[in-house]
Amino acid sequence: MLTFETAAVQGVTGIIEKLTSLPFSRIKHQVNTLDAQPSNEGGGILVLVTGALLVDEEQRSMSYTQVFQLMPEQGSYFVFNDLFKLIYV
Repeated sequence: MLTFETAAVQGVTGIIEKLTSLPFSRIKHQVNTLDAQPSNEGGGILVLVTGALLVDEEQRSMSYTQVFQLMPEQGSYFVFNDLFKLIYV
């Protein structure tokens, strides 16, 4: 599941449709903080990221926070949950 600015979508198809429908074509990420910790006995990892985004030709960055849970599968990880929120100040 992905929650982007209060809109929740589920499944690979829904997530891809949401991300490709966003009204911008180029994004530069600047990660300010990254924290991670074990999330369950099955080997999951909970990750918290804060940072800034520069979208397309904008000169002013937008702050964001993102939390996602990684779950192990066949020697790798997949994103089980993902919450993304722009911070308007």
